[in-house]
Amino acid sequence: MSLKDPSHPHNEWHELVACLRRLFADKEEWLVRGAESALKRIADGHLEHLRARHELLEQTIETRLEALGGADDEAAAIAELDRLEAELADWQTAPSRAEEAFRSELERVLQNAYVMPFETRERAEAYLQAMQPNFKVGLLFAKTKTEQERKRRLEAFYESVKAQAAAQIEWHVRQLLVQFGKEWHADDDWFSECQQWTAEWDETMLAGLVKQGAESSGAALLNYTDEVAAALKKRYRDSALALFAELKEQIAKRAAAQTETLNGQLSAAREKVELAARLARLRAERDERRRAFEQLIAAPCESASLDENRLAALTAPPVFRKARHAETAKPQAASKPAETSHLSVKEQALGQEAAGLGVSERADEARTLSSGRKQRSEEAAERLEEAAAWLERSELLGRFAGPLRDKARRLRERSFTVALFGAFSAGKSSLANALLGAPLLPSSPNPTTAAISKIAPPDHKHPHGTAVVKVKSELQIWADVQSSLRQCGHEADTWDEALRLCARLAESGAEHPAQKPHVAFLAAAAAGYERMNGRFGEIVSIGWEELETYVADEAVSCFLDEVVLYADCPLTCQGVTLVDTPGVDSLNARHTGVAFHYMKHADALLFVTYYNHAFSKADREFLLQLGRVKDTFALDKMFFVINAADLAQSKEELEAVISYMNGELARFGIRFPRLYALSSRLALAEKTGAEPGPRGVLADSGLSAFETDFFRFLTEELAEVAVESAYAELERARRAAEEFARAAGQSEAEKAEKRQALEAVKTKMHAVLAGIDDAYGRQALRQEVDELLYYVKQRVFFRLNDVFKEAFNPAVLRDDQGPARRALERCLDELLASVGFDLAQELRATSLRVESFLHKQLAEQFSRLFHELRRFDDALALTPPEPFAFSAPEFANALGDVDRVRFTKALSLYKNAKSFFERDEKRRMKEEIEAALVEPIDAYLAEQKERLVATYAEQYKAAVAALSAALAEQVDSYMEGLLAALAEAADHEALTRIEAALRGLLSGRVGEAR
Repeated sequence: MSLKDPSHPHNEWHELVACLRRLFADKEEWLVRGAESALKRIADGHLEHLRARHELLEQTIETRLEALGGADDEAAAIAELDRLEAELADWQTAPSRAEEAFRSELERVLQNAYVMPFETRERAEAYLQAMQPNFKVGLLFAKTKTEQERKRRLEAFYESVKAQAAAQIEWHVRQLLVQFGKEWHADDDWFSECQQWTAEWDETMLAGLVKQGAESSGAALLNYTDEVAAALKKRYRDSALALFAELKEQIAKRAAAQTETLNGQLSAAREKVELAARLARLRAERDERRRAFEQLIAAPCESASLDENRLAALTAPPVFRKARHAETAKPQAASKPAETSHLSVKEQALGQEAAGLGVSERADEARTLSSGRKQRSEEAAERLEEAAAWLERSELLGRFAGPLRDKARRLRERSFTVALFGAFSAGKSSLANALLGAPLLPSSPNPTTAAISKIAPPDHKHPHGTAVVKVKSELQIWADVQSSLRQCGHEADTWDEALRLCARLAESGAEHPAQKPHVAFLAAAAAGYERMNGRFGEIVSIGWEELETYVADEAVSCFLDEVVLYADCPLTCQGVTLVDTPGVDSLNARHTGVAFHYMKHADALLFVTYYNHAFSKADREFLLQLGRVKDTFALDKMFFVINAADLAQSKEELEAVISYMNGELARFGIRFPRLYALSSRLALAEKTGAEPGPRGVLADSGLSAFETDFFRFLTEELAEVAVESAYAELERARRAAEEFARAAGQSEAEKAEKRQALEAVKTKMHAVLAGIDDAYGRQALRQEVDELLYYVKQRVFFRLNDVFKEAFNPAVLRDDQGPARRALERCLDELLASVGFDLAQELRATSLRVESFLHKQLAEQFSRLFHELRRFDDALALTPPEPFAFSAPEFANALGDVDRVRFTKALSLYKNAKSFFERDEKRRMKEEIEAALVEPIDAYLAEQKERLVATYAEQYKAAVAALSAALAEQVDSYMEGLLAALAEAADHEALTRIEAALRGLLSGRVGEAR
């Protein structure tokens, strides 16, 4: 502007005047803007001053919290304090709570113990009678003979009570003691004492309870047996409580040690709570002051009085107006802003880690969306492979990659064995063909000729459309022939003699219905011997078109051991191998051994029964054993099928059969079975497009519902166990990475101190693993076998009545069929064969139960060792090794060589059919046979007990050694990595990134929320 020349073209005087006039006109607005700007600068300055003043204090608190091993989250600190206080309260009352619980369980066992069954009461009655003043034996030397008889009866009564006390009290109380010992981590000495535990008592206790002048009446007998039972239970109660008192002392010592430890932890936890609360208050105060400033500045100016209020509030001195809030507010409310801030920082940090690791958010979203469609095992395999790749980036963690890749390979190459069980002609092969969608499996009308047939996925050696036929060895076929000849009452030492007997039996036929399948087999063996001689043990690869020549002719198929067909079909594409086992009604010991092998090892069991004869005798016998071993299965892997349901005449009839099957299965201990009624004939027609024929009352075959549930079981339930094991291995690697990263981040002084301590810890851990003693396990094994075989004997004799009725029946014992002697001998042979078979089946089931028991022992051994090792390093993570593969001994049918002379008296009771079946002869003969069987059955069980104990004790020793070696390897791997992490070259940041990646793989896995 220019005052000299107002007309100058660049003179802006008039614009200046106009601007000033506008400013004066809007002076109120400009004053407010200036004040707000100044106020904002004042507020920012105040907040910076507050931050600077609190920063040093917050850093001090955070440093102390880090030293205490806690985060700055007040809620987490309070939760940790609550947990420690609850744990302390538990340990302070642990001894008394343990004793109270033990006493309660002990009383329950004693109350349920029935030690005076009928046989024992009879012996008590005989003893009381002998103790009567007028009891006398003989005329000469009557006093001596009377005392001897009294002593004999007392010993008989004592032995009976002793046996009942062992079965009803001692075994159960010992199990209870062991249970509490494991729960409270008793030492090995106490467990050894526990295995030897019993109550001290003898005949003198029984004799001392006989009251002077007591009668032998029913009331007196009842009072006496009640007093004996009460006295016996008191002895066991006192003895058990005395042993438990030793355990209670150990619990008290552990409780005192834990209390001392927890008190130290509680002191630190209380300090953490106080520090976290103080930190939360500081942060909350700063955040609230910031929000107050922002609200006051942002609020519209409506009056001069409001401006004055705002100005007063903004310029108020920074007094601690939150003091009362600190006293009354809940910790959660105080920490909420801090928690929100903490979460957002954590999410940002994880996002930065993911970006640094090459894992984009889009990939995570894609994984989440696709995981629902993937099989869980495949998704787990991918995560294990990804984890292994991360681990291999670090020399310290590379050792953990191998086990993860191995488990990933197993998940991808998973295969399933599905075993078909059922009586001959139940329709197993036709059901298998329906599942396969093609008539691939042959069927045999003869139960003793059936080979094991398998449908397997093709591989590079066996393409689709090929089969492998395995011929029995000469030893196998000779054993089968000998077994069938014995069932027909013959023996042979050479093939020539055997073939002559076979030809003769083929002409004469079976003398007894039970011999028919054996005669049919012997006839087929004789007819095919010349053709198959020289081919024993042969393994032939053929095409399906050649299979007919092997399986269609019984004279050839009876020599076959196994037929494996390789087929590419929907079932085998799932990795399923289908096994059509010999019928459960086979009396061939090798067949029944095969059945139990697959019952033990198969991933799924399909039991098939035929609609028109649901639950045959063979079905009942097999399911009796299945019901007793089902608890040894890790999963409920049993499926039950009623085949040929299209034969039902009405829906009501079909529902009645299904209801009957459910009831029968429940009777054998199989509750809530997966039961399906279907028609394999219709199912095969549906899949092949053939004409289905009559459908009966069925709308469709019923196979679809079965297949849906069955394949879900294979792909989901079975995979669950393997997947969880895989993720446990991944968690072990993650924890190692976490610990290695923590070690690598320590100061040099801390590292040196840690290295020195680790060498001593490693030595102590190896001492624990080297000091494993399997003596307790072997003692427990013998006692378990004792108990199992005690109940085997009880069950066999309990079923003897039914076996006797089936063997000695009116259809066989008829007066119009000649001399009864030969018929009675055949009946006896059938009874002995059935009982012998029953015993062998029971022993096979017992072997499964023993193996289940040993697996539990090994699991408990692992848990105990893990607990011991974690005492030295609580960051140690271990995974149990693969389950040990126990091998069961073979069991031949019992009573095959029992001397028939011992049954002469029993058979002599038979006079004629009328008096036998209509009068009391049948009961008397059964009792005589039962008495004659006691000694040979006891001898057989005693022999098998030693076999079982010897076989499994040796294997258990090897299993414990394998467990020790596997854990020692894991300990070495962990310790060596940790020592390396404490070296100068360890990359703390790289280890932290790898741990974060592994944590992400674990946290996002499919099924985590289940």
